[in-house]
Amino acid sequence: MPRVPTSEKGINTYNRIIEKSVELFRTNGYQEVSAAMISKRCDIGNASFYQYFDSKEEILIQIVHDLTEWLKKNIHDIIANTRSSSDEERFRIFIKAFVESISEKINEYSVFRNAEFLFPHISMEFYDSLYNFMSEEFLEILDSTSKRAFYLFMMGIVNFVVIEYAMSSEKKIDEKVIDAVFDLIYNGIDPDNHLINQDAFEMLPELGEDQFEFKSQWSVTHKKILTATEQLFGSKGYSKTKISDISNLAGVGLGTFYVHFDSKIEALRELVSSTLEALKRSLRRYVWRFTDRRDAEISGYMGFLDFFKHHKEMYSIIREMEFVDSKTSIYYYAQISKSYIKPLDRAFKNNEYRVFDPILLSYMLMGIGHQIGLESIIEKDMDIDELKRYVKEVSKFLMHGLRGEIR
Repeated sequence: MPRVPTSEKGINTYNRIIEKSVELFRTNGYQEVSAAMISKRCDIGNASFYQYFDSKEEILIQIVHDLTEWLKKNIHDIIANTRSSSDEERFRIFIKAFVESISEKINEYSVFRNAEFLFPHISMEFYDSLYNFMSEEFLEILDSTSKRAFYLFMMGIVNFVVIEYAMSSEKKIDEKVIDAVFDLIYNGIDPDNHLINQDAFEMLPELGEDQFEFKSQWSVTHKKILTATEQLFGSKGYSKTKISDISNLAGVGLGTFYVHFDSKIEALRELVSSTLEALKRSLRRYVWRFTDRRDAEISGYMGFLDFFKHHKEMYSIIREMEFVDSKTSIYYYAQISKSYIKPLDRAFKNNEYRVFDPILLSYMLMGIGHQIGLESIIEKDMDIDELKRYVKEVSKFLMHGLRGEIR
């Protein structure tokens, strides 16, 4: 446990260690930072560092704890000091406070996002603490299953709006964006009472390996290297994986790796690019069966979960890429967003969806899928029946929002 000092000098040093660690973790990524780097940035000796913290992980835990407690207190204070005439207005105030509070602590939140796949217990404690806070503040009207589903729905939307507007693009999250976030969360996307086709909740039979034809020994070797890269980057992280680790796991010589890739970062970029294309193929396989976008949207989530059940490592790889190679990360999310635009425009025109800004809506929809996957696959490893039940619960909120459950 960190040793919080009592003297003024000690408190100042302790706070400086926290502050400089946030800066280093955000700039370089958690895995690239050492206790020695933190000590140097704070202008203290290594021995002084260890008077306050046993490790950089202990600092990370403290950063996330402080962030969680600050978010809860700040949101609570904003709500308590604002008059509201209805439950709807009170919830609008909550959403605005939630989005703006995360944005205000964007550096700390970025550090949390960087490390949550490296330390799943930190991630679960953060989300569970906020979930309990929300349950006490707003969700007494829902049963336990619906509470958790709504929380995933809301957190996914907020997460990806913050990613797009406050982290990647460094845009200010203005009132129009916050209004759209509230509108989707509270009212949902469905303009009428469409009943989701139950086939949309089904997972399709797996494609066997015989579906993939390799035309040459070159492509077989290339795939072996990418498979080894995915496994190692996912389990050890990009920074701790050596090229020799990849070549050994792939069963090829070190020189063979360099025949296929100039560097480790090039292998990462191709891995992400190939994952993006494979994910798109998986989603197309699911959504093409439906003419109504509402059914296709839900089936797309099942396709997303199906894909990442077989590629769990890519969750952490794509997250770490935000810090290792931010341009590729931005490209990855932008390409998924781009693939949404035409289907969303058709859904607006056909009165299947209420009208939103299509780019903003694409990120909100991505966020929902991401959050479902994080909880159901990465943290809890649900079986298919559990996944279906969970997606059904979340789909209620996507279609009709919180208001649909309190009528």
